[in-house]
Amino acid sequence: MGLAYHQTDCPHYKLVCIRSLERVGELLELFQIQTYSSDTGKWKISIESFHAMKPAFFYQGVYWNGAVFWGPYYHNYLYFKLDVEKLQTLPLPVGLPSSQIITMYFGESRGHLHLIGRNKFQDYSLHWNVYEMLSDHSGWFVKYQLQLDELPGAFPETVSGYGYSDLDVIDVVRGEEEENTFLVLITPDKFITYNVHDKSYKQIFSFSRYSYIGSSIFHRYTETLSSF
Repeated sequence: MGLAYHQTDCPHYKLVCIRSLERVGELLELFQIQTYSSDTGKWKISIESFHAMKPAFFYQGVYWNGAVFWGPYYHNYLYFKLDVEKLQTLPLPVGLPSSQIITMYFGESRGHLHLIGRNKFQDYSLHWNVYEMLSDHSGWFVKYQLQLDELPGAFPETVSGYGYSDLDVIDVVRGEEEENTFLVLITPDKFITYNVHDKSYKQIFSFSRYSYIGSSIFHRYTETLSSF
């Protein structure tokens, strides 16, 4: 279930529900898309059925520029345009084919859609590209090139005992001024912010190594005058 909503469009919104209908063999799963509009107060079937490769994950949709996007994962790279109620194929950055991409981050900030991904056959490098999608949905360009080699010196836990990076991206936050743009990162026991322009970093929260378990989902806090 996803909420297609923007503060400037209040109080109008749409709900996008993706239902799993059935499994089709060993590789495919059949889905249906239903939408609810606050204008009509009714649900309707927008797409009777479509196939997606297993495993398919549609629980972390991102609303941006009139569409709901899902981060590319295991041959599934789709977005749903709300005005025409059609599924479209999400283009991938150059050099990251669908069979090899591992999505490290996918989200929106201040009207910009971002993707951080790596090739699954490459090592766990701390050199990352932050991609931004073009406004017409036609492709990506490299917005930021990051080299985080200095982080293990300040935060040794960012490197696991096997020599791999133990660092995940929680959010890409565009500032009101471009020089204030930063990433929120998580280590096994700390939250860190990293400014993409001056390369400064700082710890913003520390917790017990054993209180953070696995693949938690994080959400950005947004102030609103609405009550739900």
